[in-house]
Amino acid sequence: MNHPEFTELVRCARSPWYFLTTHVKTQDPIAGARAYPDYSYLQSLIADAQAHRYLLVPKSRQMMVTWSMVALTVWRAMFHRPGDYLFLSRNERCAEELLDRARFILDHLPAFMQPRRSADNKSELEFAGLNSRLISLPATADGPRMYSPTAVFWDEMAFTPFDSQIWTALQPALLSGGSFAGVSSSGGVHNLFARFATTPPNPPAHRGGEPESPPAECGGIKGGSGENLIHLHRIHYSLHPERNAEWRAQASLGLSQSQWEREQEISFDSADDLVYAEFDPVVHILKEEFHPRREWPLYRTIDFGYRKPFVLWLQELPSGEFVVFSEWEGRDATTEAMYAAIARTDLLFDLSESAFRFTACDPAGAHAQDSGISPVDYLARQGIKLRHRPSRILPGIERVKAALRDATGRVSLFISPRCRKLILDIHRYKWNAAADEPLKDGDSDHSLDALRYFFVNLDAQSEREPATPRLAKW
Repeated sequence: MNHPEFTELVRCARSPWYFLTTHVKTQDPIAGARAYPDYSYLQSLIADAQAHRYLLVPKSRQMMVTWSMVALTVWRAMFHRPGDYLFLSRNERCAEELLDRARFILDHLPAFMQPRRSADNKSELEFAGLNSRLISLPATADGPRMYSPTAVFWDEMAFTPFDSQIWTALQPALLSGGSFAGVSSSGGVHNLFARFATTPPNPPAHRGGEPESPPAECGGIKGGSGENLIHLHRIHYSLHPERNAEWRAQASLGLSQSQWEREQEISFDSADDLVYAEFDPVVHILKEEFHPRREWPLYRTIDFGYRKPFVLWLQELPSGEFVVFSEWEGRDATTEAMYAAIARTDLLFDLSESAFRFTACDPAGAHAQDSGISPVDYLARQGIKLRHRPSRILPGIERVKAALRDATGRVSLFISPRCRKLILDIHRYKWNAAADEPLKDGDSDHSLDALRYFFVNLDAQSEREPATPRLAKW
């Protein structure tokens, strides 16, 4: 190593911000490797991360915060002190991605600066001669217990299962000298990150953020005089120099207002009692019954249920909006009775199976019943083109909410007054606040489950063709 290289190492060791803005590269999905940006809001974040042992960062999405914290952790492992540096995230894939980012940063450092790696695998990077390791773990209740980390970076904290158990497992290491940074966009109110972020703060103690006082039952870290030591540093998209009105208009397309509030406005407000508070009868219910046209795309969607199966019929308009124009509700109805009702309704509107793009359905309908044949198999044998895919409830709900009214104010879902049960159910469909999911009352949920299945399958880019071939023609 020559003298200029040694001098550069010393400069990097003295200043993590210099290290980041001079030598760190990040990976853009379109542009590839890019120099770490010299943004003032990121400089403030790095300063707070250095000034406070325990940091909580509620943030808008895509603000370079994860890259910043990974890069700072790499700097600490290289220049600050030896030890185990722990990455935590919500699942194995996300945990491996954090380590991949660290690996990308290391690979793009000048050759003289790159530490020699004595271990390099999907869960660990070890630096020979520095006695430092980067370890990445998915969320498990007891995962951190076997480590005594020098520092912990917990990414997507609001979306991590077992968050309270993980926090308890980290306490001995943190209280004995380790540092902590928890980062996340809002994931609603029912998680540890939200409880930490919404507790009334103590008076400000440092420029660029506010100290935060987690409730005692959450295991907040306290100082000798009882003051809380977790520092709160919010990062809103308005701090980004490239986030303007045009960006906001583009970024909010297709997001419901509540989704926008959580993901970009860092809102921890609890949801309205109604799941679909965006529904406005004046706006969403057509003044007259809708009559479908064969030349425009047609769809059905089914919730098989156990006692109250439900079917909806929809049409896509040339302008891109959707109209729910008919419904059927069964009462302890067999799959055969459902098929007969589908045929009757199609006949009422002079429609045949060939007119429909697909029929979305509950993926649970693919499971065989006592008769030995599943509802999906039975309907497929009758020639119905079915599409079904597993999905989590909340993303599907957000998709319906965005259709009712997205963050730009656009409405793309309307309902014919003929669909009386669906309209009634929307008014009664409420949140189960304790579980942060809709309340299953056995009545109003079936029609709205069917509606959710439609949008989930409509958006499935990998399923352009029907999942089940048409075997017959009506």
